Amino acid sequence: MADVQGYTPAEPQVPFEPYRTRCEDAEVAVRPDPTVWGPVSSELGTFDEQGCCVLRNVVPPERIEACRKYLATFTSEEQLKVTDNCRLVTEANSSVLRSVFAVHEAASANLAIVCNAPLHFCRTCLEWLAGFCEDDGSPLAELARSDLITRHVQQILADDVYVHQSRVNLQAPFKGTGFSWHSDFETWHAEDGMPKPRSLSAVIFLDKNAEHNGALMVIPGSHKSFLRCSGRQKNANWEKSLQSQVYGTPSEDHIRQLAEKQGIKHCVGEAGDVLFFDSNLLHASSGNRSPFSRRNLFVAFNSWTNRLQAPFYAEEKRPEHVAHRERITRCDRTP
Repeated sequence: MADVQGYTPAEPQVPFEPYRTRCEDAEVAVRPDPTVWGPVSSELGTFDEQGCCVLRNVVPPERIEACRKYLATFTSEEQLKVTDNCRLVTEANSSVLRSVFAVHEAASANLAIVCNAPLHFCRTCLEWLAGFCEDDGSPLAELARSDLITRHVQQILADDVYVHQSRVNLQAPFKGTGFSWHSDFETWHAEDGMPKPRSLSAVIFLDKNAEHNGALMVIPGSHKSFLRCSGRQKNANWEKSLQSQVYGTPSEDHIRQLAEKQGIKHCVGEAGDVLFFDSNLLHASSGNRSPFSRRNLFVAFNSWTNRLQAPFYAEEKRPEHVAHRERITRCDRTP
């Protein structure tokens, strides 16, 4: 309403949110932030344009074998579904183990999760988890934080970094199911409160990754767009989304448009190779119906200056072992 002098006050300005999502309408937006945040070596040269690159023979065979043996000790028993106090995720409607979270952490942090478990929780599962994290120097934890990995991450993000999330995806022979098309950053922004996509994942191949056992598929260059997703989840959405994601998945039309323009690439390689991919890159995987394992160690790194805030589009934050905001250790940049 105009005042007596004919002046109409301006409407309050709503801050621009470039990564608005979980809204009424899905759409494709342009990513306003860089895809590479500093100068990188030639071996990482495809990361800027494609949003990913695979480096060969990064991890020595003996370290890969140590990780395999360590996993084999704990993945032969029947498991249960994920809960707020457990890092284990099974395949939907199955006891087949799908993922184990927070594998980079020391025993003291993981045992705290066990000790906080409700009394009715399965004793077998508690004993399994206690055994899994009884060793501070597990080969998985050492590899997740190794300079073999972090020096490449620090180049791309041009900052000190920390582990936002770590997990082993097991993709069991014959029974492993896939992952729907999605961008990690969309979920990390909406449900974890990550401000910008100054983050990426390193995937250490513990087994051969091939098309026949469900190798990761990506749409090269899709990290330069941000796909807003429709619908808003309620309560602890992550309990279901870690098994089968519904909210935070782009529209099929938008995925098709990007794939027709830019193609689909399978990220294949041998054990010891490492895939680095941008947190906003669209990716998915099919199920593993082959007789061969496809175990991968995923380590998601975030820039230290991009630490988590309150969730942007969720009623509650995800638990610590899924999205770290308190138990974090700064990895200083390598000179």
